[in-house]
Amino acid sequence: MRQSVKRRGAVVHPTVPMVAAVTRFQALPEGALVGNDMYYVTQLCHEAPDHHVYRVEERIPVLTCPSPQCGYADNLAGTSSCLQCGAPLAGVVPVHREHQLLEYRDAAPVVMIARMLARGVCHAGLMLPDYFAESPYGHQERHYLVMPEPAPMPVSQSPVPQKAVRVLDWGAQLADALACLHRHHIGWRQVDGDHVAVQHRKAMWIDFDTARDLSADPAEAAGERDQDVAGLARLLFFLATGLDRYAPEADVPPSARRVFQRILGEPAESVSAQSLADELGRAVSALRRPESPCLRAGHTTDVGMVRDLNEDSMLALELDQVRRSVSRPVGLFVVADGMGGHAAGDVASGLAIETVALHAAAHLLVPHLSGNGGDPSGAQLWLMDAVQAANQAVYAQRQSTQTNMGTTLVAAVVIGDTAYLANVGDSRAYLVNQAGIRQITTDHSLVERLVALGQISPADARSHPQRNVIYRTIGDQEQVEVDCFVQRLTPGDSLLLCSDGLTGKLEDSDIWQLVQRHRSPQDACEELVQAANARGGEDNLTVIVVQAQ
Repeated sequence: MRQSVKRRGAVVHPTVPMVAAVTRFQALPEGALVGNDMYYVTQLCHEAPDHHVYRVEERIPVLTCPSPQCGYADNLAGTSSCLQCGAPLAGVVPVHREHQLLEYRDAAPVVMIARMLARGVCHAGLMLPDYFAESPYGHQERHYLVMPEPAPMPVSQSPVPQKAVRVLDWGAQLADALACLHRHHIGWRQVDGDHVAVQHRKAMWIDFDTARDLSADPAEAAGERDQDVAGLARLLFFLATGLDRYAPEADVPPSARRVFQRILGEPAESVSAQSLADELGRAVSALRRPESPCLRAGHTTDVGMVRDLNEDSMLALELDQVRRSVSRPVGLFVVADGMGGHAAGDVASGLAIETVALHAAAHLLVPHLSGNGGDPSGAQLWLMDAVQAANQAVYAQRQSTQTNMGTTLVAAVVIGDTAYLANVGDSRAYLVNQAGIRQITTDHSLVERLVALGQISPADARSHPQRNVIYRTIGDQEQVEVDCFVQRLTPGDSLLLCSDGLTGKLEDSDIWQLVQRHRSPQDACEELVQAANARGGEDNLTVIVVQAQ
C-alpha cells in the first residue's frame, strides 16, 4: 500500500510499503491508494474485526455525456465527444467518481462474485461490483468489492402497488439478466425485493450474497431455475398489485395476466427466464404501443472508386402480413464483406447470404406466414443457427477450393419493435435517432481489441496500420463464435447495417447527420455511399437503413 501526502491536483509522494508485522486486521488510513492505485481512500466509514468499509474516489477523472438519452459516464477527461453516442463534451466538467469500498479479511464473502466475474458474467441488469485482491501491508492478502455510492435502493423499500407497465418493464430487464445468470450456471437461493434495485426505468439484480452455483448438481439445476423464474414472477406480481399471494382476479392488464397465470396459476408451467423476458417485453409493448408497428428499409451496395470487383453481398427481406387490421411485420437484413480476392471474397459473401436466405425461407418466413411465427422468442436462436449454417457453407467451400476465402457478416431480424442482431467480423450495426448514434455490435478486429485494452484511442484506431486485421470471420473455422444483441426500436429510431467500407471513411457523427437528414431510408443509404466515395472510396461499400415508424 502507498500513501499520498496530498489529494488530487498535487504530486503523489509514495512512501515505503507498510511491511511491519500487523497482528490485527488493521484499517487503511485516509489517503491510501488501492486497486493498483486506481482508488484513493477518503474516509473510513466502518471498522470491524473481519471487514472494513471505506469511501473512495477514482484517481482518473471522467466526463459524463450530457445527452439525457445517453448519459455514458466512462469518457476519459480530454475526450472531445462521447464514445457512446458522439455528443460533444465541450464544457462538461470532469469528475472523480466516488464509490463505497468493502474490505474483507478472507475470501468467503466474495467467493461468488469472484466466481461470476471469472466466468465472464456480464449484463446491464446485474450490478456486479468490481473485485480485486491485494496485500496492502505486504503479507496478508485482503479482498475488496467496489460498490456504487450512493447504493441503489432495493424495491423492498418502494411503495406498492406500482404502475403495471413500469413493473413489467422492470421484469423484462430482470428476467433477461436472470437468463444470463442461468447460462453461466448461477441462480438464487431466494428471490425477494432486497435483491432487486431500480433507478428510474432501469432494474438490476444486486447483493449476490445468496446467489448459488448451479453447476455443482446439474440434475437439480432445471428445477432450481424454475424456482428462480417463479420467485421473480411472484415479486413482480406483488409490486404490481400489493398482494402477497397470486390471485387470478387481481387488477392487472390482460397481457400481464396471461404471463402470471402461466407461471403462478394452477397448474403452473415451466418457463425459462428468457421466455419470461420475451413475454414481459411483449406485454410492455402491448401497453405502450397497441398500434401496429411499421418498418421502412433502404439499401444499396457500391464497388467504390478504386476496386474492380464488389466483394460485398447484401440481403434485405421485408414481409408484412395484415390480418384483422393487425400488422405482423418481419424483416431480415444482412451485410457480408468478403475477403480473399477474386473468385474467393465475392463467393464467400454471396454463399453466406444465400445460406441465410434459404434458412429464412424454411424456418422464419414460412412459420410467420402460417401464423406460427408470431412468437419472436426463438428469433435469436434462429439467427445464431442461420449464421452457423452460413459459416459451415463457406468453410466447406474454402476446404474444397483450397482458398483463403472468408467473409464478415452482420445480420438483423426485426419482428415488430424488436431487432435481434448477430455479427462476426468488423461489419457493424448502429442505432441512430434524434439523440445520437450508438454502435450496437463490437468489431472483432485487432484495433478494437487495442482500444478495449486502453493501448490506443478510438481516434488512433482509424489510422492504425493494422486497422483491417480481423481475428474472427465466417468460414475460417468449422464453428464460429457469434455475438448476439437485442435492440428495442421506437418510432424515430433507425437501424443501420454496413460494411467497413463506409465506417472506414465516415466518422460516426457524419453517419448520424446524413441519416437524420433524410426521411427516406433509401435516400440516406445513397447519400452515405456518395459521401464515402467522395472521400476516396478505396473499399466496397454496402449499407442498409431500417426505420421504425
